[in-house]
Amino acid sequence: MRSKDLQKNRGFTLIELLVVIAIIAILIALLLPAVQQAREAARRSTCKNGLKQIALGLHNYHDSHRTFPPGAVWYGTGSAPANGREANWGTTWVVQVLPFIDQANLYNRYNMSLPARSANSDAGDSVLRAKISVLRCPSQPKIDRSNLTQDHNGFSKITYAGSVGGGSTLDIADYRNIARRGVFSAIAQNGAKIRDFDDGTSNVIMLSEIVTSLSTGDDKGAWGWCTGPLFAGQNSNGILTPNVSAITDRTPYASNNTSDKDPNRRNNPDDTNDNSGQAARSFHVGGVHVAMADGSVRFASENIDQTTYLNLLAIGDGNVLGEW
Repeated sequence: MRSKDLQKNRGFTLIELLVVIAIIAILIALLLPAVQQAREAARRSTCKNGLKQIALGLHNYHDSHRTFPPGAVWYGTGSAPANGREANWGTTWVVQVLPFIDQANLYNRYNMSLPARSANSDAGDSVLRAKISVLRCPSQPKIDRSNLTQDHNGFSKITYAGSVGGGSTLDIADYRNIARRGVFSAIAQNGAKIRDFDDGTSNVIMLSEIVTSLSTGDDKGAWGWCTGPLFAGQNSNGILTPNVSAITDRTPYASNNTSDKDPNRRNNPDDTNDNSGQAARSFHVGGVHVAMADGSVRFASENIDQTTYLNLLAIGDGNVLGEW
């Protein structure tokens, strides 16, 4: 009888199964945050490397042209208007740097004789609808579904932008004020030269992350449009420190989203005057990656002092900062 009993198959009791399931659930609960943190660390590293590549590309551009590229170029007559929805805006700094970030084929397809709203941005396989991975932070979701299509066929979006300085995006007075001027300018169709950096290139922020909107009527991040790949230190709402939650972005094409639960997604109604501006923003906890004008990449805390931050955006305000 005993040998027969030993030969019988013994199954798990219900209690034993429940205990095993509970243990597995606890292990998953313990491991999942660690896995998510590891993934985010990898995404942050990729983001940092992307900014580094763009910064080096801009320096290679400077070596070839003796200047950084203009924020945007005006294809109309007379002075560029403080209106980010005028149809005669042309190429941007992103287009100009394409050959220096291994995108020469895309650059060669861009028709420099045409404004941005043209065959350059028509639906289909046009240049400005291209999705360039090196210009996108992997921590930001759903970018592929957020082209700018208002008033024209469409511009793809990215998550990095160039600094116009401590002022607003399209204010010519801010450009003329050396205490506010940044590396790029659309309104002045200008890019700074290394010799212009009175504060030293290691003390000036050149590039930062930005957060795009899923709205097709929002220009934040639209890399072929004049205001899309630019960020500012201020707009008519106030000072735009990294990931600022109390103040919304104001851009010429706005999603009119002022109540989103994520402050980085909010955007005030359309602002077509010279007080427009979008902030440095990211999906990283605690701040944003920024590339300095010397090509190094640092992490700017969202708790940074406002005055310190504005000083870092200006190329020649006379404030040489140490730790921040």
